[in-house]
Amino acid sequence: MDIKRQNVDFGNSIFQTLVDGYYFEIPTNVVEITKDKAAGHFPSALHESESLLQSLLISTTIGGVEKYYLVGNAAEKQVLGNIHINKLHDKTESEIPYVMFLASVAYYNAIKGKDKEDNRVNINYFSTMLPIWLLKKTNKFSEMQNKMAWRFEGDHKVTILTPGLEKVVTIHVETSKCRIESEIARWAIKKDFDLQDREEGNSFKNFETLIVDLGGGTVDLALLPAGLQVPKSRDSLNCFTDISYLKHIEKLRSEKLLEYFDDVRSLEEFIINNIEKPKMEQRDGNSGKKVDLTEKIHESLRDYTQILITKIENTFPSPKDKVYKYVYIGGIAPILKRFIQELIDIMYGEEIREENHIFLPDTRKLNLYGLEILSRHETNAVYA
Repeated sequence: MDIKRQNVDFGNSIFQTLVDGYYFEIPTNVVEITKDKAAGHFPSALHESESLLQSLLISTTIGGVEKYYLVGNAAEKQVLGNIHINKLHDKTESEIPYVMFLASVAYYNAIKGKDKEDNRVNINYFSTMLPIWLLKKTNKFSEMQNKMAWRFEGDHKVTILTPGLEKVVTIHVETSKCRIESEIARWAIKKDFDLQDREEGNSFKNFETLIVDLGGGTVDLALLPAGLQVPKSRDSLNCFTDISYLKHIEKLRSEKLLEYFDDVRSLEEFIINNIEKPKMEQRDGNSGKKVDLTEKIHESLRDYTQILITKIENTFPSPKDKVYKYVYIGGIAPILKRFIQELIDIMYGEEIREENHIFLPDTRKLNLYGLEILSRHETNAVYA
């Protein structure tokens, strides 16, 4: 199997990827288990390759040791499935991104491979990105970017252990690149997948733009010159690591919603599925009784938004002789949209908010789309 391009966003909450334009996502849950537990984890065999996404059980060799992992939905109910939200992890060294990568390629091979024997995958061009907090740990961003890129370049091996879909997949990555999270999204605002200029980009030609990347673990900020150009210096890039959204809603769960949600992932999914509804009601599957959780959740999200906007304005205060455009992206942006808009209306008025505080379509995928656009640009001459 030949893959021309694979682009990956190793999100703290959701792993997203485009493989030759085919999009899929996997919850960022990785749990290591023993060989014995792996052998008996699933009671029956699966027969449809598509069902593998919900039942990913793989093994691979790391540091000379064979290790076994439940990934994604299969790991969701495990006690340690969401432990990564409690600390920042170095994606250049953590096992989580690497295992997610292996699982994604294994799944793609299973659903797109011609047959059981199609077990070799050659990826011509792979790209991903790193958060600003991690890049700022080194004197040169390129040091950390190269470390991340080299991690995926070369040969890899993964074994699918899910009963009925067992397979050994060998992977070779020819070229690997690593970009800057948040900054990369500017390409998705400026260009489409055919590398043509987007009309939406015209409104940023004469304004400096602050991209606010709202992730589950961190908030990245990228101040771009007019025309969505490359940041002027490393001081134009900043990151908040002390206001994790996932930690915030875990605190909400443990203090006020403990009887309704067993873990932070179930609360997160409930918010995603209900945030745009007039009422956020949970229904008891046995009794059919509904509990209205709207007030508690909305109050918590408003508190988080107040902290967020205050920190943004203190970090990049708008000069008196200029107007910034603010573009909110990332996985948490659709959740906080109404609360950010409410707060900006109170602070500056509806007209300012409509002109300068922007939520674009597919906002949670703009980083990934930026990777896709650059990868198409860089491989266009080769594969035209």
